[in-house]
Amino acid sequence: MERRRKVEEKAYAYIKRQITTDNWLEGRQIKEMEIAESLEISRTPIRNAFIRLEKEGFVSITPNKGVFVANAVIDFKGVKERLYYLEALLQHVLYTLELSEKTIKSQGFIDKVQLMEKSVTSRSDHFELLEKEFWVDVLSHHENTYMNDSIINTLTSIVSSSEFASDILKKSRPVKLTHYKTLAELISRNDYIYARREVRILLNQLLINLIQGVDD
Repeated sequence: MERRRKVEEKAYAYIKRQITTDNWLEGRQIKEMEIAESLEISRTPIRNAFIRLEKEGFVSITPNKGVFVANAVIDFKGVKERLYYLEALLQHVLYTLELSEKTIKSQGFIDKVQLMEKSVTSRSDHFELLEKEFWVDVLSHHENTYMNDSIINTLTSIVSSSEFASDILKKSRPVKLTHYKTLAELISRNDYIYARREVRILLNQLLINLIQGVDD
């Protein structure tokens, strides 16, 4: 019994540490098998750890779908930090594509921008879904899957961080669309230097919008 509790505590501490240090961001699926292999333990104590973590609000357990990192309510400082982190990651990706002289021939991200334009005034989250798909298409040409996942997870966490941030970002759709049109054009002609500049301008504008929203 004592050994079983120790193994469960080991799984619990490991999962919680991954979440609290932002190694695993909101919405990420947590798989029992991966944890079992990493910690060299059975799956039963992992399931028990999941139950504890769900009660504490760290994970959500969805029947027939799996276990996911729970959406946390992030304050303004947290949103700001994630915007800076997202910029650093995207700058690195675009710089890597520039160094490798990667030619992106896909029409996918250009099509996403055209669909985004039709969703600017939508009350649904379709615009934000297309925004995520835009980057998924671009990132498919970047080999570092860990960094790619971090970008998508960070983007997701910013959008769903709080009702306040979500409202401001939805009001910012016209601004975002303008920058995404420019980004699509720049990336399609492999102009990664100006694409990096455009990303910086876009994220700085979103930060300004959030600050103004706080002041209001």
